[in-house]
Amino acid sequence: MQRNVKTVVSPFHELLCSLHVLYQPEHHPNRLQWARDIKRKMPPALLEGIYTLGRLSDQWMALMLPGRSGAPLQATDGINLLKDLPDAEFIHLLLNNKVTLGTILEWQRGSGRANPIGDDGPDEAGKYLLQHTASIRNQLIKTLETYEQNYFCKEWDYVMPWINTAAAQFQESFSRSAEKALNTLHPRLHAAEGKITAQKAVTYYFAYEDLQNVYVLPSTFIFPHLLIDWTADSLVLPLAVDIPGLPCSEAPPEDLLRQFKALGDATRLRILKLLWQGPHCTKQLAPILGISEAAVSKQLKLLSEAGLAGAERKGNYLFYTSHKEAFDSLIVLQRQYLEQ
Repeated sequence: MQRNVKTVVSPFHELLCSLHVLYQPEHHPNRLQWARDIKRKMPPALLEGIYTLGRLSDQWMALMLPGRSGAPLQATDGINLLKDLPDAEFIHLLLNNKVTLGTILEWQRGSGRANPIGDDGPDEAGKYLLQHTASIRNQLIKTLETYEQNYFCKEWDYVMPWINTAAAQFQESFSRSAEKALNTLHPRLHAAEGKITAQKAVTYYFAYEDLQNVYVLPSTFIFPHLLIDWTADSLVLPLAVDIPGLPCSEAPPEDLLRQFKALGDATRLRILKLLWQGPHCTKQLAPILGISEAAVSKQLKLLSEAGLAGAERKGNYLFYTSHKEAFDSLIVLQRQYLEQ
């Protein structure tokens, strides 16, 4: 195991972690005040670019360049790599490896076959990326270059000594006891008995013998995340670097509060149970629940705002479904807050 673990100080990956915080600051209590301060200084166009591209790139984390995390990247080098990626690889990266590269190549040829998301070709996200690849890439590069030059460059100069110190301390600890050092990275990460265990919404197991590379990325932004990236034979783990004196927020994240509020009502829970079984419109739900369609719509709005449900128009009606993945995320969000 010791031969396979490498601590990587990478400005480009820290840049992406900082953009992730700007996209969703309420989940990063140690960086919440920083995010608020820097966003007040940013022009609206840059902020809009950060939000738009964050939605397209799994909150910026899809751009971590899987397979290249073992190489320290200067911010400009990482941006140039994104600039030069072939279109299919660029789309593959934005979709966070959820669709195979072969499938994307088929999409580009217009065949739409062998789609793991559905049987009818790319989903809405895939279609959008296919149709706007050049403009999305241009916006991405412009946003990254502007942010790096005007904001991140100064921040990196400030955090670099802390990151280098933490990396050296971790390496020293690791040289004495690999498993003990890995077990300090996160409360829900455990290395023992020949495997690394990561407890998220589900528990992931990584056998030592299967891991060719384990990269540890020190970051002042990544807390409280547990995993950065993983493949069949590689694992990227965060090393949270604390900077003394940074203000820390004790407030629960707003989206977590919205989800708890949405779940704290008997009628909304009944609606979610029905949506879990399949799509329903308000005309179907009203007689089952014994309330008016207007009352159903009000409850569905709260569920949608909390991210627990969504709608798709079919003919004259909106059919609502539950966002089942949101319930997995809810477990993680609760743990992250309680562990802070």
